[in-house]
Amino acid sequence: MTSSDKILSGPPGVDRRKFMATCAGIGAAAFTAYPARAVSDAEPSLTWQPAWRIRELIARRIVTPTEVTEHFLERIAKLEPKLHAFDTLDVEGAREQARAATRAVESGATLGPLHGIPIAIMDTVAVKGFRIALLGISASRYDEIATERVRAAGAIIFGTTATYAWPVREGPRNPWDLNRDPGNSSRGSAVAVAAGMVPLAIGQDAAGSTRLPAAWSGCMGLATTRGLVPHISYEFPSLKTTGNTGPMARNARDCAMMLQAMAGRDGRDMLSTQSDVPDYSAHIEDGIANMPIAWTDDFGWSQAYWQPESAQIVELVRNAAFGLTQAGAKVEQIRDTWGDPRPVTVALGKFLPPSSRTQPPFDPEAGQRKFEEVWGKPQTRAPASLAADWPANLDPIDEYRAVAERRARMIDSLERVLGTHKVLISATTVMEPRPFNEWGYFGREFIFTSYTAHTSMMNLIGYPAISVPCGLRNGLPVGMQIIARQGQEDLLLRVAEAVQKLYPTPHPPSAI
Repeated sequence: MTSSDKILSGPPGVDRRKFMATCAGIGAAAFTAYPARAVSDAEPSLTWQPAWRIRELIARRIVTPTEVTEHFLERIAKLEPKLHAFDTLDVEGAREQARAATRAVESGATLGPLHGIPIAIMDTVAVKGFRIALLGISASRYDEIATERVRAAGAIIFGTTATYAWPVREGPRNPWDLNRDPGNSSRGSAVAVAAGMVPLAIGQDAAGSTRLPAAWSGCMGLATTRGLVPHISYEFPSLKTTGNTGPMARNARDCAMMLQAMAGRDGRDMLSTQSDVPDYSAHIEDGIANMPIAWTDDFGWSQAYWQPESAQIVELVRNAAFGLTQAGAKVEQIRDTWGDPRPVTVALGKFLPPSSRTQPPFDPEAGQRKFEEVWGKPQTRAPASLAADWPANLDPIDEYRAVAERRARMIDSLERVLGTHKVLISATTVMEPRPFNEWGYFGREFIFTSYTAHTSMMNLIGYPAISVPCGLRNGLPVGMQIIARQGQEDLLLRVAEAVQKLYPTPHPPSAI
């Protein structure tokens, strides 16, 4: 499969020859029909404008949704051949949506909160008419709730971003170093946002997969409170007990705007939260003066999984966290211990209802073997798992009780910390982005050890966390993880805004 086959496959029902002919025009010549006006004298390019600002410009009729769409399609045409962020790009569909959005502006219609904003959606989130290759679905018959809501809010859906369904040579690449991986799962969404291919994207997080690729790629990724963003899959019925859906963006206000559109009760999801959602932007500029913040180096246990570079990464994030005192925060180091959540999560999986009647065609080991046929065997090894930390030979009743009690202790410990501090901060991951051939198809054993050491507990207990860029090390982005109580995404975004102001992130070299 070539890059063109992968990217330009288009939604089913579209004549492939017509679709390919349309897509073949992507490039400078394809945009002459839509001459873009300058946004302002000071900021002539739409590329790095925040989504909230683009929405404002559309509402003021300074730019049209059609001009915005053509601008970002041109960005994608330029960058996709080297970054491979997309699984399927629906060029004509995006243009059709943009034309309708432009007509709505011209007619004086009420505009949705995301009106005219290009968005990409992780390819495991159902978008009607698009494939979900990992689940063996050639064309989804419906929009997932998150898709449904951003569409209703006026977003222009450009297509789906790549997770694991890509040709061996064409996996998504890190925009800071094309020889390195951008992270797992929501990787394509992270790359598309960080590189300015789209302003916003949807990701999913089952062990850190919005936060971790956000950290490696240099953007924000928000893992939401369990049930805050509703989920239902009619094709693969399941309950998201450890996973969640959330926004990926380059700034906190964009995350807030996107979350506002996606969050809130929905009776179709049996785990949907039922409380009213706050205005996520209302207090985002309130700052962090006098805010008590806790810092942990390692959650009391993760050093067993640290890599050679981990101490330096943690030191960089620690310095950034304590640097929040410049904005008036009161930062304190804590030494509480939680323990490795991975054995608990694995054990819990034995007792959860099956995700579907048919297992999806996803085989990491087979994928790695195919990967090594092209790239060769990696020369590194991941650390051994701490599975010995989990009691062996328990009968099912005692094991499920052990799972429940270990999880309860994790929550109790976190609540004690958050009872005296507003948020808890750590490094998002203790690993730097790995060379593409070293990381492999799925991240090998690293994803069960070093890579997710600081993120997976929040999935196990259902608490929200966000990764925010806080600096560069060896020219590669480093992420700060901020954790709060359930339902306090507005607080997370407020702290993220303060971090962003203190530590602005440059644009990745491959995206300039």
